[in-house]
Amino acid sequence: MASSFPWVPVGRPAPRVPGRWVRLLRLLKAPRTWETAVPDTALLAGALARVDWSDAHAVVRRRGMPTDPQVWADAAFRDPPRWVVGLLGMREMLFGLVGIARGGSSSFDTVSWEPDEVLLGTDEQHLDFRASVRCELGRVVVSTVVQLHNARGRAYFAIVRSVIR
Repeated sequence: MASSFPWVPVGRPAPRVPGRWVRLLRLLKAPRTWETAVPDTALLAGALARVDWSDAHAVVRRRGMPTDPQVWADAAFRDPPRWVVGLLGMREMLFGLVGIARGGSSSFDTVSWEPDEVLLGTDEQHLDFRASVRCELGRVVVSTVVQLHNARGRAYFAIVRSVIR
């Protein structure tokens, strides 16, 4: 009797494929990101004149994964998952109706670069923001700093904060 798995010798039991609940539990248990302190780097420290809000999250960088921060930045900001594209599309539509500039693809332009960190961002009438992507030993840290300019920026960012928290 031949095995349905070609790499398993005849007479040995075929390996069990984990069921969907096991796969789901593994996904839920897997550490995706965690909140961390905003790194004090040269690029991020001089990014904005004043910082009204900041946060940082890290993800594990395993052996064999890219060490170039621009590769990580492009994956996160230039080719994001479809659900992120959908949320950004809703943002464009809703906030465009109240007079906040539509971000478009230039929102995540590279502002500055070092071998272990890339700084992205844009300056708008209502706020300025920068996103730092930094490759460290064993992890990648994405930090965001925001400077609000006026009431429209504060109102906009209050909504953004409620969505990201």
